[in-house]
Amino acid sequence: MAGQAMQPEFSRPLAVEDIGEGVEREVGASEEELAALARRMKLPAVMALTARLQVRPVREGFLVKGRMQAQVRQECVRTLELFDETLDVPVERLFVPSHSPRARALQAQGATVALEPDAPDAPDIIEDGVIDLGELVAEHLALALDPWPKKPGTDFVDVHAGGDAAEVAEGVEAGAQRAEKGQAVATDGQEDAQRPNPFAVLRVLKDRDGH
Repeated sequence: MAGQAMQPEFSRPLAVEDIGEGVEREVGASEEELAALARRMKLPAVMALTARLQVRPVREGFLVKGRMQAQVRQECVRTLELFDETLDVPVERLFVPSHSPRARALQAQGATVALEPDAPDAPDIIEDGVIDLGELVAEHLALALDPWPKKPGTDFVDVHAGGDAAEVAEGVEAGAQRAEKGQAVATDGQEDAQRPNPFAVLRVLKDRDGH
């Protein structure tokens, strides 16, 4: 329906009223949630996704910190082969209440993307008194994915359409041989150009004698 908020594929809501002085949560995605996340992120598969998180109150709101582990299947951009990858990345995000000065400033600025790669993430605004830990983990998974995934061991493989690695190697070797042969021909041509022409010498002598 129009105006209805999108339901996250992996949702683990935590009410801020349950945080108190701090809580710890372990979250993990089900098979159905993993399949939905794979579709969302256009991956062949997401086999596992878990996180261990600590949530504590801070001066501006609530800070979530922890680590995320995931197993994903990707397609190599070099060979188009599928390969599995294990991810282990930190999770950290500040959440601020919707009525706080920081939240009002963010809403006034709109969606602003920091240009500096090392700049801290902008805080999230708490909606309806709930922090969604599952969606937070899903966002960190998306950020951790390599946009140009390369299968380990293919760093020096350059495969073109319609050929395999052996054919490419043969083509490179043949090209090198042709280049070497061309260089030799060019060198011989230069030597021939520098070598005196005997018929030209005879013409000079004939002109000198007046014949």
